[in-house]
Amino acid sequence: MGQLHVWRGGIALTKIVLATEVPEAPRLAVRWDLAWPLFLPDAVGDIPAGDGKQVVPLARWFWEAMGRVMGRLQPVCPEEVWCVVPPLSPAAEDLVIRLASFWSDKVVDYRKDPSDNNCWRAPVLNVFEEENQSEAQLRMTTVYQPGETARYAMPLLGVGRAFMRVEVVPPNSATARLHSHSAVDEYYLVLAGRALLRMGSHELEVGPGTLIGKPTGPDLTSHLVTSLGESVTVLDMEIWPDREFRTKDIVCYPDQREILWRGEGWRGAQVVSSLGSNDDLIRHYDDGYVRDDDGSWRPADIPGTNPRDRG
Repeated sequence: MGQLHVWRGGIALTKIVLATEVPEAPRLAVRWDLAWPLFLPDAVGDIPAGDGKQVVPLARWFWEAMGRVMGRLQPVCPEEVWCVVPPLSPAAEDLVIRLASFWSDKVVDYRKDPSDNNCWRAPVLNVFEEENQSEAQLRMTTVYQPGETARYAMPLLGVGRAFMRVEVVPPNSATARLHSHSAVDEYYLVLAGRALLRMGSHELEVGPGTLIGKPTGPDLTSHLVTSLGESVTVLDMEIWPDREFRTKDIVCYPDQREILWRGEGWRGAQVVSSLGSNDDLIRHYDDGYVRDDDGSWRPADIPGTNPRDRG
């Protein structure tokens, strides 16, 4: 297996190195080789295709491990940190180098060239160029149904408080339910196509270049409905006050008269006047229905959905 070697010089981090052999007695090791089987047991050393979010917990683990021992304002740091990695696929190598590049402006791959080369990669993506995506970008594309995909930009742009993805939404569908957040700033940038923006009680047509704001504070609901006969490509951006799964957020779905409680210690959905499990909400997220006060539901014609089947 390979190793990712981190050097520090004085206060400033100087370099990170991928290597095939470990010099004698590294003082500290960040063990990718042990973490990968825990987070992605079916794709050790690789990024599984099919759901871009699967890799995010592994990336967060590395991010927090590096943050505990590194940083320009940490006066006491080890001179060397070895990050032991399993054999890496091209996609996984791209991911590891990208994440390492956040922590140093010099990333050296000793597995390919023992000289002082630099394979640092900038945390940039082009949301328009689908044909020139990296291996990691290709693997982090999820296909939900024909014509509907989502390209996840985290952790390729960092695993901080931002959630970002590029969605392609086919005609007669919607980007999400009409919803609001209690603790998340959310923005949509329309990259291609035209759609109907539902915001509160208003509706308007939007097209390429439209940036839609939904900051927290007001209980503002919105979503995009592809009812104009076109598919729509949207950059979806959410900014959380803390990491996504640490933040407690209440999501309101007025069409369905449901509320979702999300966050550590919170995992449930409720009708406006009664609590319930969120399992049914997840299974029927894309269906059209309205709940009654006793928790029962009835099919409903809701833009961007098909009425929920009684069967």
